Amino acid sequence: MSKIFQLISSVQLGGAEIVAFNLAEYGGYNLPDPTEIAVVELYRTKNSYADTKRRELENKNIRIITLHKGLKRSSLMLGPLRLIFLILKEKPRVIHSHTDLPDFVLSVAMRTFRFFHLPFPRVVRTIHNTQLWRTHHKLGRITESPYTNEPVIAVSSYAMNAYEQLRKKYGLPVSPDRQIIYNGCAVPQQRQHPFKIDKEKINIAFCGRFEDYKGMETLIPVITEMGRLYPYLFLFHLIGDGTYKKQLLQLSQQREDVFLYDPIPNVSSMFHAFDYLLMPSHFEGLGLISVEASLAGVPVIASHAPGLDETLPENWPLKFRLDKKEELYAIFENIKNRMYGRGELQKIAFDFVSTRFSRNKMIQSYNTLYNKMI
Repeated sequence: MSKIFQLISSVQLGGAEIVAFNLAEYGGYNLPDPTEIAVVELYRTKNSYADTKRRELENKNIRIITLHKGLKRSSLMLGPLRLIFLILKEKPRVIHSHTDLPDFVLSVAMRTFRFFHLPFPRVVRTIHNTQLWRTHHKLGRITESPYTNEPVIAVSSYAMNAYEQLRKKYGLPVSPDRQIIYNGCAVPQQRQHPFKIDKEKINIAFCGRFEDYKGMETLIPVITEMGRLYPYLFLFHLIGDGTYKKQLLQLSQQREDVFLYDPIPNVSSMFHAFDYLLMPSHFEGLGLISVEASLAGVPVIASHAPGLDETLPENWPLKFRLDKKEELYAIFENIKNRMYGRGELQKIAFDFVSTRFSRNKMIQSYNTLYNKMI
């Protein structure tokens, strides 16, 4: 049996991980030999989402291999060694790397095999981000150096441009084998949700990592300002985890219009509970949450950001510039005054994403690539 490893940072809530899970579950068809697609994580994330997702994958007979059960940082030192032994033992045909840390660990393994003149599995990389090694330039150079002509997939045109610019910055050739494959999503099936919805109010959701690049400096002020301008009109539901969790927890304890939730598996199946989704991101590889919201019939209030712009129609009326807070406040005022035809917005967004971001199309594209490689 042939084996394909989906190499990810960890089982966690993120667009790169979701793509890897989908490929493990639905990929591998029409290949010349029976093929197992396993998920290999660098380190283990310990929270309820990760535990639930692991059980879900295991129930679908998807194998999860953890390279390091300790801290994230130490996984970068010990992960390559474990990956080397795993490759020698299991001899996968293809290793598919997702995002920067897996790329680094894989690059160390590649160097080691080349030093000993050992054959190495075929490698494919998917670039999920539009900002690559922005704070660790030397580590980025170390990571990129062993890669040459491996197939490179980007999830958006912005992500592809980021890859090309990074290679040029390091004086390295750009792979001639590259293409854009948009992340694909299925139409979410509606499930029961745990959210504290008030149908007399307008329920706004934020879903994602609580980090700078997701727009925390925009999210927090807009919550307080909308509460001041329109008391008791908007409710904000914040779903996720990250550096700003403590600050957002404090906010939810101080205010009656803010609710905080831990990451939730298959949360897109619960988006139907909300009136709008807010995404004030600085950048995305591809805003998968935006695609899922549009498929679920929830209009997205989105910043003009690389990797997010491509998930919504060009003239989408709910877009705003991060440096123009008055544009975002005007959107909320228009929502309050019922200036948007919500049903029309739902149809426009659904038609757009269902054509461009089909999960079947994504799976077929990757399978075609795997077929060539195997």
